[in-house]
Amino acid sequence: MVDRDDVARLRCAHVRESTYFWASKAACRPKSAYFRGGSCGVSAHSLRIAGMALPEEFVVVRERARPLAPGERRERILEAVLPLLLEKGRDVTSRELAETAGIAEGTVFRAFGDKDSLLEAGLQKLLDPAPFREELRRIPHDLPLEDKVTAIVDGLRGRFREVFRIMQLFQVQGPPRRPPEAGEDWLEIVRELLEPDIHRLAVPVDTVAWYIRLVAFGASIEPFNHFRPFDSAELATVVVHGVSA
Repeated sequence: MVDRDDVARLRCAHVRESTYFWASKAACRPKSAYFRGGSCGVSAHSLRIAGMALPEEFVVVRERARPLAPGERRERILEAVLPLLLEKGRDVTSRELAETAGIAEGTVFRAFGDKDSLLEAGLQKLLDPAPFREELRRIPHDLPLEDKVTAIVDGLRGRFREVFRIMQLFQVQGPPRRPPEAGEDWLEIVRELLEPDIHRLAVPVDTVAWYIRLVAFGASIEPFNHFRPFDSAELATVVVHGVSA
């Protein structure tokens, strides 16, 4: 037989959309959200776990999982398939999307309407600039100017390469669509980073930020950076000191 201590150590078993809890009748709280009717709202069951019978004083309570709101369901599906989209882009199949998300194809279509709508939502999520902004915000403000510009150039180059790759995977023609709220947040972050060194700048701080972006953009285009690769520190030196001796 299993004693109460053994049962107390049993973990909840998650089965699809149902969760089962084992509890003692004595532990049931009257009018609990989990237990309805009688002492616990359920009849005692004779259970066997790992070949051992549970005593009659123990009961099983079944709770149905909370249905997901449509927006939450779409978000869960997107989070599950993003790595696949980043690997295959538009070449992915509906079956692959469903298998990766662990759901039926019909569930995918009910959530998004069609495959193209899912791909568009995935594209916008992959192009979300928020992670890049956070990367810029993590650059310490007390670094020397050259090191800050190096970190900014490095971050921008990584972002540009990522965007170029995503655009190629999704066969995007022209600049990707940007949400109206995106704005130029990166510029404000760079402005704050360079503010402590404004006395060293010969041009307005916003102009320096655009110089950095232009240099990083050009260095991120593979044909331009193939025959003579430039690292971010070298490019930062050009931005900060120019080419004069």
